[in-house]
Amino acid sequence: MEETSVFEGLSRITSHLVMTGDLGVSGNLFGGKVMAWMDEAAAIYAMWATGSEKVVTRRFSEILFDKPVRNGELLEFYCGRPKTGRTSITFDIVASVRGMVKFQAECTFVAVNPDGSKKEVDWAKSPLA
Repeated sequence: MEETSVFEGLSRITSHLVMTGDLGVSGNLFGGKVMAWMDEAAAIYAMWATGSEKVVTRRFSEILFDKPVRNGELLEFYCGRPKTGRTSITFDIVASVRGMVKFQAECTFVAVNPDGSKKEVDWAKSPLA
């Protein structure tokens, strides 16, 4: 049986060019920087999918840093395979360089009102419908 591609069911959300200021002392992309970029890409996807102007990060699963990202590489972020809840969305996020997966995780975002309280998502009006 053919193995399913890690990118199946995902859409490219954003990209970042890794520059000198993004590197840690080891000369690779700083882990805190990639975590911030993953959170931003995931928030963009969650806002689009829920139709909510405001979402908050609820959870990221374990992120393993086993393949370094180097200066000058273009890091692309993909999201998809959503699972919807009443006020939340859980989905996969993958970061890659030239098709090689560097980091991946599952995350959950919650739609919120301007006061920060949870907001029910009308999934019938979502682009996912």
